Amino acid sequence: MTHEIPAAHASADYDVDLEKATDGPFKAAGRWFVGIADAVLGGDGSDAMGATAVVRRIDNNAEVLRITGNNIDEAEGLVALIRRDLEEMTREQFLREWDGKDGVETAS
Repeated sequence: MTHEIPAAHASADYDVDLEKATDGPFKAAGRWFVGIADAVLGGDGSDAMGATAVVRRIDNNAEVLRITGNNIDEAEGLVALIRRDLEEMTREQFLREWDGKDGVETAS
């Protein structure tokens, strides 16, 4: 009788976090302008801050996926979606679904 080993969730290999966006000067200037306009209209100006959801390998910190949101709120939403998928999907499913690139091969 053989027992099949269940596939591990992607969260065993990867973690996601927010990092400061590394936009080019034109996109950063545009984001700054929108943030100032938002603050003038009574908003919190958070659109001026760019943020990126970055997925990295736990074992060696290698980058697997990077998605920059239009603003901090969008980036935080991306992190929540990615974190959920890391908990629910296998490594292969996650990489396929999010088009992640992991150059490290794992034993099957």
